[in-house]
Amino acid sequence: MRNILLALLLLGSSQAFAWGGRGHDTICRVATFLVKEPGLKEYMQHKPQMMGHLCNMPDFYWKSLGGDAAKLGNSTHFIDIEVIGLDVKDITVDYKQLMTDFTGKPNKFKNDGSTIKSIPQEFGSSWWRADQFMRHIAGLKEDFAKAKAPTSFKEEQDNELPYNKLAYDMVVSMGLMGHFVGDNCQPFHTTADYDGYAAGHGGIHAYFEDQVVGQFDGDLDYLVLKAARGMKNPEFLKPKTAIEKMKVLSVISNKEIPKILKMDPVIKKSTLVKEKGMELKTAAERQPASVAFKKMKPMIVTEMARGAVLLAALWDEAYASAGKPKIGAYKSYKYPFTVDFVAPDYIEVPKAEAKK
Repeated sequence: MRNILLALLLLGSSQAFAWGGRGHDTICRVATFLVKEPGLKEYMQHKPQMMGHLCNMPDFYWKSLGGDAAKLGNSTHFIDIEVIGLDVKDITVDYKQLMTDFTGKPNKFKNDGSTIKSIPQEFGSSWWRADQFMRHIAGLKEDFAKAKAPTSFKEEQDNELPYNKLAYDMVVSMGLMGHFVGDNCQPFHTTADYDGYAAGHGGIHAYFEDQVVGQFDGDLDYLVLKAARGMKNPEFLKPKTAIEKMKVLSVISNKEIPKILKMDPVIKKSTLVKEKGMELKTAAERQPASVAFKKMKPMIVTEMARGAVLLAALWDEAYASAGKPKIGAYKSYKYPFTVDFVAPDYIEVPKAEAKK
């Protein structure tokens, strides 16, 4: 949840826990039942719990590490589109071009004369983050072609077998990618007003994604899976590349923000006061999440279903790009309790900063 703490305001960075742990877990569990590639489906049908765990890794474990994991990773969870003043559909998919075009330009969201110092930190990069893991998986194809799949029980359990290492790497990357796809179907991860203060709905982010989601009974996965299976040829699956697919989903998600705000049972609007270079915020007073749940339930199910549908499609695409390896032959009980932070590879760190 992107709660606004004074320390974060002073750092000038947006931080997020999209959908909360339950939402991300649901999206990734559901996606395991939607994959179509036979070889991948054979493996995924036994791993919904593991994929749900992996999809939460970037929020819970990586954000606990601090250092580069926070400095480089926290801003990869969102796209704050108003910062550059373009409609989502008009944003280039070339990240280097984006940095060239807008670094040093006026911050259109703040509208106070300040300029954009860092596109990665102020604008975000969730589309490119998902694509990074797609590219990594595709890069395993040559090694998979050279490696020998396990043929005995001993080899199936050998975590040092080259083939098994590749299979583990691929599945972990799929799970991590799932987090950022999930971020993209959460509307408040597509706006600079991610917590609603500009609209008088301060505190909406955590309320919507965590408190309201917490009102679901134990059938949340079933509801999302049913909705996902009912989606026929959605617009966000039509583009060719992962980045473009993520972009189209952002367009859809962003358009739902006004609908959510209309459903928000605010009793007293939030306040935002700028004082001595700081922003002092008081969250809106609103009715209990159980009240909003009655109206927001269908929308939340649909949004999570979109995320699961896109994620399953990207998993299928990534699996095919790696040569459709027989990962079902890998039957080790090795579990990714923690995974090392993966730095974004599409951001050029200035030389002076890299030396620090």
